[in-house]
Amino acid sequence: MKTQHALTVALKEMMASQPLNTISVLELATKCGISRKTFYYHYHDIYDLLTQLFLEEKVPNSANAENFNDLVVCVFKYYKENEKFIDATLNSAGKELFSEFIYNIFYSGAMKFINRLDVDRVLSLNTKKAIARFYAYGYSSSEVYYLSTYKHKSLEGLVNTYMFLDKKAFNLSVSNAIRMAKKDNE
Repeated sequence: MKTQHALTVALKEMMASQPLNTISVLELATKCGISRKTFYYHYHDIYDLLTQLFLEEKVPNSANAENFNDLVVCVFKYYKENEKFIDATLNSAGKELFSEFIYNIFYSGAMKFINRLDVDRVLSLNTKKAIARFYAYGYSSSEVYYLSTYKHKSLEGLVNTYMFLDKKAFNLSVSNAIRMAKKDNE
């Protein structure tokens, strides 16, 4: 586990200063004081390592978010703290790994928000998942699009660009689903 962690840390550091497609396994292994053979014992290639990196990565304070706006802010702050690394990821074949990572942050948040609104526990797990997927995809893909295409990124710019995504629509969707589930249970 130490070797794997050292490799993820080294990859993140290297990607902050050079594009992913220019990083060789040999260069990465040398930086960690291991052989190429040891690298390949743990990973198939650098993209496999990047996948592991995102599985271990956390967005600070995202678990404490009370709504989607809080999550947008958490993800943007995470981006700013890791801007060079994330930009390198977004400009590589690993872009989808970052997109999936951000999607999972929003999906977890959506499930938490839905469970908080469904006080009578009338929604089925499938209904909760459907609502969570819809909103997680909308928020995550919008934020990733903003981060990957806008030259001058700011939290204010992000919020202003996606003001149409608000908590009223989410709360209304969940409330409607609850109302329909209660009606079906009568």
